[in-house]
Parts: sequence; structure tokens; C-alpha cells
Amino acid sequence: MNNLSDVIRILPPMKSGNELLSALEVLPKYDAAICDADAPVRLMALSNLYWVYVPSQMSLEIYSKLYLALMRSLQKKGTKLAVQQQNQNFKAIMQQEYSGIMGGSDSFTIIGASGIGKSSAISRAITLITENRIIEVENPHTKIIPCICVQCPFDSSVKGLLLEILRKVDVSAPMIK
Repeated sequence: MNNLSDVIRILPPMKSGNELLSALEVLPKYDAAICDADAPVRLMALSNLYWVYVPSQMSLEIYSKLYLALMRSLQKKGTKLAVQQQNQNFKAIMQQEYSGIMGGSDSFTIIGASGIGKSSAISRAITLITENRIIEVENPHTKIIPCICVQCPFDSSVKGLLLEILRKVDVSAPMIK
């Protein structure tokens, strides 16, 4: 990828309708011979049920929200304000005098009863949208992690949340190099 203005083109095209349903759906292969296998083998094969994912209307909405939010975020990467922020961040890293620049952000909330599949829907959508890739740009040299999923710390501390974000970035770091 050459520059930040082209970064949006790296995302796979947004899916909708039946194409989206089939892309989100996960149905592991069924082997009829398992019926004749020993009990331990049959019991182990039962764990394949955890891989099954049948998308709901909520899944489609979450996919759309995440895709559009990521698209808006990537569009902002090449703006003048984003480049100024990168320069200020570099000054801070080099321990030079700097002044922070406040940028806008997008957010939304996904709320629902426990156990209805919010986390699974988010995970499937992110996998489909990002194809588990790091976005690399040459001009200016930048590596973008499109999505990082973190859980709120047990004590709801901001410091704990920030440390968890850094930990997840470090986990992604081998893919970045």
C-alpha cells in the first residue's frame, strides 16, 4: 500500500444480504462415520459444536456498525489533523517538547442480555472485516491494527483498561514486525 489515502481500499468489500449471512455462518464438517467410533472419539467430536455460529439479525447489525466505524476511522488517518497528531506523538516518544492534539472519535454501544451472543457476533464480524490482517502503509510508514478487542478490567479502572490495550497491542506486535 502506498499512502494513507489508499488505506480504505485494503478492506474487503462490505457484504450484505445472503452473502453476509453465509460469510458469517460457521458450520463445521460433519463426518457420518463418527457414529461408529468409540465413545471417547464421539465425545471429543462433540466439542465441534462450539465452532457452530449461526448469525442472527443482531450479527448483521453489529457487522454493519463495525464495518462503517472502521471505514470512518481509516478515512481520518490521512487527514491533516491525524498527521499533526502523529508528529506530536513522535515528539513525545523522543522526549521533546510537544503539545497534544485532540481528535474526534466514533463510538457506539452494543447492549443486550447476557448470553445472547454479542461477543461471538463481534468476533465473527471483526474476523470477516479485517481478515485478521495488519494494514501497512509506506508513505508515511505506518502499521495499523484495525481492531483490538479488550475486556473491561474487573475493577473498572482506567489504568487497567489502558494496560490491557497495550498488552493486546504487544500480542499483535509479532504480526506487525
